[in-house]
Amino acid sequence: MGRTLKELIEVYRSDPDSPFRNLQFQVRVKQDRSLARIGREQGHHQLGSIKTRTLLAWHKAWASGGKIAVASDLMARLRAMFKFGFTMLDDQECYRLLELLKETRFRSLGPRLVPLTVEHVRSIRTLAREHFGWYSIALAQALQFELLLSQKDVIGEWVPIDEPGESDVVLSGHKWLRGLRWSDIDAHFILRHAVGSSGRPIEVDLRTAPMVLEELSVFINATAGGPLIRCDFPAGGPIVICDTNGLPWSTAEFRRTWRLVAKKAGVPDIVKNRDSVPGGTILAGTDRARISQPITLARIDHSLRTLRRRS
Repeated sequence: MGRTLKELIEVYRSDPDSPFRNLQFQVRVKQDRSLARIGREQGHHQLGSIKTRTLLAWHKAWASGGKIAVASDLMARLRAMFKFGFTMLDDQECYRLLELLKETRFRSLGPRLVPLTVEHVRSIRTLAREHFGWYSIALAQALQFELLLSQKDVIGEWVPIDEPGESDVVLSGHKWLRGLRWSDIDAHFILRHAVGSSGRPIEVDLRTAPMVLEELSVFINATAGGPLIRCDFPAGGPIVICDTNGLPWSTAEFRRTWRLVAKKAGVPDIVKNRDSVPGGTILAGTDRARISQPITLARIDHSLRTLRRRS
């Protein structure tokens, strides 16, 4: 008798060669919740009993109430597990199911036609500072939009202390990793940082990022447009910290707070903070800073896959 879906999930989670083990902490936590739901609702099924109609019925149930994004995520988790089962466990049922998923068309969200615009960003920054008093939200938004950085690359993330990576910011069994630090900025306001899960290096001349310069002027109470001097800023530590507790933001609280500001600014609910970086973007446009980064085939492929996921 072959494996059940629940048994495949358990192996996928625990096998030392599983790609699940190499995911970054927050991604792993999010995917683990999805895997738990699949196991709870459908884990009793034998892999050999799953047919095309089965997959369609699962997707329909998961998408009920307009939750198409949830259904798409759960199907992606199935696809990843079946690929692992075939390539690492030599399970022919996983190969069959992987082929079924390739040939089956599921309802998608369709293209997202409302981008995060320059006007949105300006309104978010102004309201964050002047209405809410959240200066760090304004700075983070400027950094994300002009430097084409993901939320995680700007604000970082809190992970359990036993996760890989060194940090001097530690609190209650957790440490802060990955976000922008003042030490990333040199005397000429050139920012160098490793971004993304691959640690891809980028170099940005902040003097070509007017929104960032405006927020940095606010940071030291300088006259907007006046020359900035590097020694007026901290030498080290996280750049974006919560205005109420002086610590790096948690991911959930940053997103909640950003949404409050965005709603006040009239940004449609369909527009997300992650839209600060257009899907598939490799190089900056006219509204972005001057960014130097290696352009490799892997980077181009990643950008194309990102664009397909968001379209």
